[in-house]
Amino acid sequence: MYQALLFLHIAGGTLALLAIPTALLAPKRRGLHVASGRAYVAGMGLAVASAVPLSIATQSPFLAGVAAFSAYMVASGWRWMRRPGVATSAAWGRGFAVAMLVFAVAMIVVGGMQVAAGDTLGIVLLVFAGIGSTLAIQDLSTLSRGAAGKTQRSILHLGRMLGASIATVTAVLVVNVDLEPAWLVWLAPTLVGTPMIAVWSARLAREMANARRTV
Repeated sequence: MYQALLFLHIAGGTLALLAIPTALLAPKRRGLHVASGRAYVAGMGLAVASAVPLSIATQSPFLAGVAAFSAYMVASGWRWMRRPGVATSAAWGRGFAVAMLVFAVAMIVVGGMQVAAGDTLGIVLLVFAGIGSTLAIQDLSTLSRGAAGKTQRSILHLGRMLGASIATVTAVLVVNVDLEPAWLVWLAPTLVGTPMIAVWSARLAREMANARRTV
């Protein structure tokens, strides 16, 4: 059973990582972008679903924390760009955000205990908890102001999906890379990916503004 779960976890993560470049580079309309986006969500869903029993089997709070963080990022990113409907209501958005805040508290407690015990992996949990809670509060704030515009929703969608990819790459490094200081290696995807999200978001905002002016 463990080997089967591990296979599903790796397969899901691999599918997601292969799909994200296509989703980023394809024109933001129906077709390749939507198809690759759906493949990405499916891959991340499989990776997260298999990560939960794996974290229990291996007694890994880190894996559980990354799974919770990734699940929130994908769910929030998916919700922001879906057409209006029951599954994309503000109630769902608030539910995702509150769940992330609850998990963030648990990640802070566990991460703090790990750091106190000399386990630097706790630093990564603390960073993810900080990022996740910040974005959850942003979601709640945006939802409290009513309907968000298409540009804002697109930027939120992009940031959440790329954030989940960062978490996936981090998990891969934790398992496969043994360098010192370990915590810096594990945070490298966040240190590199966060500025990339800012650049992609600014580029997307410019493209959408230019498209509106040419209409």
